[in-house]
Amino acid sequence: MENEWQNRKRKRKGLKELPPLYTAQDAIDCLKIFQPVKYDEIIELTPNIHLRYNDAGHMLRV
Repeated sequence: MENEWQNRKRKRKGLKELPPLYTAQDAIDCLKIFQPVKYDEIIELTPNIHLRYNDAGHMLRV
């Protein structure tokens, strides 16, 4: 959507349109690298970063 907005502005100015950041096929292809994870399982992203999906109830915003 951002590129569409930018390209409308660029077209009015007579500038060359920007190519899309990714295509629908890119989005489909990226699904191949997704991996399912179990709910409440601790996943190690790096030795210093771990994550776990669980219910938070609500999220506080600062």
